[in-house]
Amino acid sequence: MLYVESGSGLILSDTLRANGVKIDVGSNANPEVVDWNEDGKKDLIIGLQSGTGTVRLYLNQGTNSNPVFTTYSHINCSGSPINHYRSNPRVWDLDGDGIKDLILGENYGYAFFYKNAGTNANPVFSSYDTLKLTNGNPIDEYYGSRLFCVDWNGDGACDLLISDYYGFIRYFQNTVFPGIEEIEQTIVTNFTVTPNLTRDIVHLKYSLTERSAVNVEIYSATGRLIDVVVDRSEDVGNHELVWNRGYVPSGIYFIKFRANTTTVSKKIIIL
Repeated sequence: MLYVESGSGLILSDTLRANGVKIDVGSNANPEVVDWNEDGKKDLIIGLQSGTGTVRLYLNQGTNSNPVFTTYSHINCSGSPINHYRSNPRVWDLDGDGIKDLILGENYGYAFFYKNAGTNANPVFSSYDTLKLTNGNPIDEYYGSRLFCVDWNGDGACDLLISDYYGFIRYFQNTVFPGIEEIEQTIVTNFTVTPNLTRDIVHLKYSLTERSAVNVEIYSATGRLIDVVVDRSEDVGNHELVWNRGYVPSGIYFIKFRANTTTVSKKIIIL
């Protein structure tokens, strides 16, 4: 169902359609809206109760102001449709590598992490893991749970809000800061990002000990590519880049730096 803000509250506008027919996934539809293929248009992901595949992808063939859906495909893992009873899919860059992942809740209270082994424009999933507490036990909210991803405490990490069978909403704080640090000191040294709390400009400084293919990109917390700062070959020596946020809205972002096989991700907060 599509509810539109009228200025004085939400009103029921229509039932979403594909090929002109009302979308009906059977039971327990659970939608998520995200630009899945990075074409700048919002797409529709729907988790459903059961069937051959329990996560459907509807790509937007229209525009953002007038989305048009034709048909759907299943989101797969290792070539087979993802299948969890009453799935509730969420999209977030959980591991902070600059690529959106799939986090999936399901009826029995577990939360699953499908790491994206592809790209933002073409997500690929080959395996999944059960999200766990710090004591090693899996997150388990018993029955009928619904999962939502959010940076609840503003530290840049993906936290979880999960409803449970008894009507409570439980908050799971992510204690592992997202982002990867794989700096090889023989290639990259003195890598800094300042300030990490800014209103406009960010400075990146680094040194290269060999000529390298350098790529610097800005990603949102959900893994969407926001800007390409530089993509070129650079010589040995000291380097400095300046990124101006321009019209990028306030929020949490990640700067992903690559030099040959070296990768590092840094969090910044735009005020």
